Amino acid sequence: MKKLIKIVIPIFLFFLIIWGCEKAVNFQYNVDSSSCNSCSRCIQVCPVDAVEIGLNGKAVIDQTKCNQCGQCITVCPKNAIY
Repeated sequence: MKKLIKIVIPIFLFFLIIWGCEKAVNFQYNVDSSSCNSCSRCIQVCPVDAVEIGLNGKAVIDQTKCNQCGQCITVCPKNAIY
């Protein structure tokens, strides 16, 4: 029984850590449209063209294209991207 525990527990912990890291890394950037001033700086710096101006005239991030590089956050003068 002790041998089984010595084998099962590390394997369980390994998968628990991997699952936890995957969940922690899987995040999305969003735009606070009330703060966005439509300056388009985020659009200009996005290396994967994931940011565009939406119907409301504010920046919108296409989550399927976004690679979470963070460049849009650094150039936003209103801190509207989080």
